[in-house]
Amino acid sequence: MNKKHSLKENIPHGTSVTPIDGMEFRESFPNRFFVERHWHPEMEILYVDQGEFEVEIDLEQYHLRPGDFCFINSENLHQINGLSSPSHHYAFLFATEILDYSYHDILEEELIRPFVLRTKAVKHILSPKDDAYKHLAPLLHQMFTASLEQKKNWYLTCKLLLLQFLSTLSDTSYFQNADSLLTASERQKIDRYKSISSYIDEHYAENISLQDLADHVSCNSQYLCRMFREMTGTSPIQFLICRRIDFACILLKETTKSIMEISLDCGFDNVSYFIRKFRQVKACTPSQYRKQAF
Repeated sequence: MNKKHSLKENIPHGTSVTPIDGMEFRESFPNRFFVERHWHPEMEILYVDQGEFEVEIDLEQYHLRPGDFCFINSENLHQINGLSSPSHHYAFLFATEILDYSYHDILEEELIRPFVLRTKAVKHILSPKDDAYKHLAPLLHQMFTASLEQKKNWYLTCKLLLLQFLSTLSDTSYFQNADSLLTASERQKIDRYKSISSYIDEHYAENISLQDLADHVSCNSQYLCRMFREMTGTSPIQFLICRRIDFACILLKETTKSIMEISLDCGFDNVSYFIRKFRQVKACTPSQYRKQAF
C-alpha cells in the first residue's frame, strides 16, 4: 500500500530530531483548498489570513474566517474545505511527545502528561472576539514565524513557545478534559470509522464483504450501513469501491501495468466491472484517466 494515500496520514512532519512543521498555503481563483477527511498523531494549528474555510473535526463543522485559529488535537478526524478563493492560511504541526520529559515535576504531571496522553485537549476554535485571543495569538504567530523561517535555534524557540502556550491555555477555558469534547457514542462511532478506513487501506486488494467490515468493528451490518451513511453519505461497500479506485488511480499514474493487472491489484476480479465503477466515480475510463495524467 502507498502509505501517503492512507486516510491515516503517515507523512512525516518535520524530521525525527525536529518534529515540527510550519506550512503556508495560497490558493488563487478558481482553485479552492481542500484536504479530505484524515487523521494523524501530531497536533495541528491553523491560522486563516484570507478567505473562509469549513473545517470538520470529529464530525462537527466549524466555520473559519480571517483572524481565526483552529486547534486540531492529536488523532482528531478532520477535513478542511476552502469556501472562497483566493485564500491564504498557515498550518503548524508538532508531535506532542516533544514536550514530555522524564523529570516528573508539577508541570509534567498536571499539564504536559495529560496533554501528551490526550486526557486533556484544546478547544477547537479561537476567534478575535474571544477573551483569550489577546494572550494566545501573539504566541501562535511567533511559532508560525519561527517554524517557517527556521533561523538559528528556531526549534528551541518553538518548544519554549509551546510550553508557554500550554501554560496560558491552562489559565483559560480552552484547555479541557478530552472526554468533554465528545460523547461516548460519538467517540465509538469515530473510532469505528477510523478502524474500518485503516482496515480497508491495508486490505483493499482482498475479497472484503460487508460482514467482514462489520465483524472488524464488532457491530452488525445494519448498524454499520446506517453509521457510514450518516458519516459519509454512502454505504461501506461504496466507500470500499471508492478507496480501491483511489489506489487504482495511483497505479495508473505511477506504473505501466495493464488495466487488467491494476483491476486485480485493487480488488476487482472482473475488469469490466472495474471499468464501469471507475467511470461512475471518475467520469472517465481508466485508460482516459491515464492519458490525462501525462
